[in-house]
Amino acid sequence: MHPDNKLFPVIIGTFTMTFIALFPILNLLNLLCCAGIMAGGFAGVFYYNRQLAKTGQTMSSKDGGMIGILSGVLSAVIISGFGLLFSLFSNQNPMSEMLTGFDSLGIDIPPMAYEYLEKFSNEFNEHGYSPTLTIFSFITNLIIYPLFGAIGAIIGVSVLKKKSAV
Repeated sequence: MHPDNKLFPVIIGTFTMTFIALFPILNLLNLLCCAGIMAGGFAGVFYYNRQLAKTGQTMSSKDGGMIGILSGVLSAVIISGFGLLFSLFSNQNPMSEMLTGFDSLGIDIPPMAYEYLEKFSNEFNEHGYSPTLTIFSFITNLIIYPLFGAIGAIIGVSVLKKKSAV
């Protein structure tokens, strides 16, 4: 494999991000400033650094950032797809359950927020999923995953450069 080949490091980063996001309990890592997503970027860079070490080349921050961004984009697509599949094959309407939960806890929801939740609930009832929430989730994932993947990868580059300098 050519040392400049970033495909396998991107796959490693994507797998790590996706596994952490989809695996129960592990996905709680993402509550800590998206640490699971950053771990995926770091994992891709770690593998790429090992690949480059065999040839004596050093890794640039640009290479690391690109691995993190590409891993994040692929992971965002996969996770959004899993979210959609889960919604389609689930018989539950999470929006109506949320509204029921708020009511049972005595939490007052602002009228405008209540209207949106009702709209999403109606979409779930009609389609089996909410197209609006699916698109919103996909766009949000396409922003968050590449961003934090790149941050994790750049942190990885700086940590690995310091480690190799010692």
